[in-house]
Amino acid sequence: MIGSYIDHVLWTAADDAVAFNPDSAIYKYWRALKSADPPQFIGLPVTPEIETEVGWQQGFSSGAVINWSADSGAELANG
Repeated sequence: MIGSYIDHVLWTAADDAVAFNPDSAIYKYWRALKSADPPQFIGLPVTPEIETEVGWQQGFSSGAVINWSADSGAELANG
């Protein structure tokens, strides 16, 4: 279930200042990675979504970064 209570708890576990937004493309991509077969776990968010010159990005506890832009959608920046 997208935007579940468990996801909310996980999303804010590393840093309760990281906002949980179930409508965020970055969250939806993180959820899709976690639900893939086989699942790809990139950890918990450790930064807020940060606006860049080309879109948005967010860092995760594994060192992974998800980028989002209107042109390419969400993708692993370093995956």
